[in-house]
Amino acid sequence: MVPWLRESEALRLHAALLVDSLRLLSAGAEQVGATPFVSFSEAWNPRNRPDCDEIADAAAGMARLSQRGADLGQRLQDTFRRLFARGFRRVVVIGSDSPTLPVVILKGAFASLERAGDVVLGPAEDGGYYLLGATRLLPRMFEKIPWGTERVMRATLGALDRCGARTIVLSPWHDVDRPRDLEWVRRELSGRPPGALRPESTRAFVQALVRDGRLPLSGRRTVYPTWIRPSRPAHRRSR
Repeated sequence: MVPWLRESEALRLHAALLVDSLRLLSAGAEQVGATPFVSFSEAWNPRNRPDCDEIADAAAGMARLSQRGADLGQRLQDTFRRLFARGFRRVVVIGSDSPTLPVVILKGAFASLERAGDVVLGPAEDGGYYLLGATRLLPRMFEKIPWGTERVMRATLGALDRCGARTIVLSPWHDVDRPRDLEWVRRELSGRPPGALRPESTRAFVQALVRDGRLPLSGRRTVYPTWIRPSRPAHRRSR
């Protein structure tokens, strides 16, 4: 986001995304009867920071699970390993950069794992994924994944095929990595149906950019999807 956003603004955006993602996690867990965990990348307690009260409130009551590992794949693998070791039979992980994700997609992920899948993936529009869930530990699931590229989803599907996993692919959604993603968020929130969960912190940040004249983005042609509800999940069978 920097230099399009100033560093202080990028930090505020990160906090807004985190707050709304925690609220999404809480709402989704309540609706499916799941146990919510929050996993920070370092030992950190938002209660120790007076400017992080909103994050602390959003994370209130959630169990903590520290991240371990040198890269994202190792950290995800360790998360699944530790939660399965605690006796959980279905584990779904989401990131903190898809605050507009509908709760119905989270419900669909758990339902897919309960019905038929070993793994469920939610593809992001940028080639990664916004959600990952599994019913068992797959030690080679994160091998040779080019993290941070548009090939992450494709490489992950290949790794899952090699693992012999039954994989279910959900509807695509957006995450927030670039300025154009904030423009998508602005458009998506304006068409959100009444009664849907609103990412209020992200919405306030985007509205401030609109007031400053930095959104909507001009001179760029972008296609925006309408409100997405999960279609029938696509099943992939291992070769």
